[in-house]
Amino acid sequence: MASSEITRDLAPEKQLPAWLAYARRCNAMLCAVIFAFVFLTFVVATISGDSILPHVFEYAERVVRAFLLLSSALVIWACSGAIVQGRHGSPVSLATARMRNLATSNTLTRFLYASAILVLFMAAFLYNKMLIPVVAPFQWDETFSRWDAGLLGGYQAWQIIQPVVGVPWMTVLLDVAYSSWVPVVFLFWGGLFASPRVPEPIRVRYWWATIMSWLLIGLVMATMFSSAGPCYFSEIVPGTPSPYGDLMHYLDGVDADYSLSSSLTKDFLWQVHIGTFDLPGGISAMPSMHNAQAALFAAVAYSLDRRLGHVMLAYAVLIFLGSIHLGWHYAVDGIVGVVTALAIWIACAKVARSERKCSVE
Repeated sequence: MASSEITRDLAPEKQLPAWLAYARRCNAMLCAVIFAFVFLTFVVATISGDSILPHVFEYAERVVRAFLLLSSALVIWACSGAIVQGRHGSPVSLATARMRNLATSNTLTRFLYASAILVLFMAAFLYNKMLIPVVAPFQWDETFSRWDAGLLGGYQAWQIIQPVVGVPWMTVLLDVAYSSWVPVVFLFWGGLFASPRVPEPIRVRYWWATIMSWLLIGLVMATMFSSAGPCYFSEIVPGTPSPYGDLMHYLDGVDADYSLSSSLTKDFLWQVHIGTFDLPGGISAMPSMHNAQAALFAAVAYSLDRRLGHVMLAYAVLIFLGSIHLGWHYAVDGIVGVVTALAIWIACAKVARSERKCSVE
């Protein structure tokens, strides 16, 4: 029986236990990978005299933000639908009925359940990410800068796109899009689990691709090609003129007028890196997980709906431009991240086929 059939056939108060039992049965291996990673990280942190609880709290706070964003969107959806149907009844009563139906469907509960799993995984991931400069000090930045110049006829990527995006309103737009990325990660992860309209093979394919991307791209490859990114070039490669000085000067000017979130985050992460703050936060440029995850957003969106796919493809383009324009990444970071993530997405199709067998059992 498929997950949508489970949701449709059971009474509202019984839907959630059946849904969770079904999910555990069909995702035993994925859950085992996640919790093994979390457990091993916990053991390493304990032996080292550290704790991953601050990392858990960090991502729990991000889930709250994603949950508030989702809740606001659902309220707007309920109210807009009620206004459209208002001629057939009171808009307030119709909106209330929609929200009541949503609450009794356990959609939000399933979203929080899925998000809790991702919080544990991401907390463990962040702890390990912070170890990358310790295990493999940054040494690839100068190389990646040369690669960018080699690919672009001697120019840096930011110089190529600056005539188009180098105006304050565009910089602010890219900054907002880039800052929204973390909530979107949780919205996709939790939303695909919460919605009974999402075919289970698509959801499990996305979940597998996401976890494998964070492990392989975000940790393994990031350690192999340890780099900090253009915004830290002058600190990482002292004595070498930074090809990104003019970009940083431009961003400082825009930040003075509009308080860019990315500028605040860059300063915070650097202070964490040099030990000024003892708080969760890690630096890693190659490959770009922002671009890799955005590619997965687009891939799964196209699997669900062509129009949603177009929207998320546009979002992925904004993330790619923002990763360069805001000084976070070299162009090659994004290219490698996207290509590797899509390769993982394709490879995870086999897992989705196995999930389809589980759906019909």
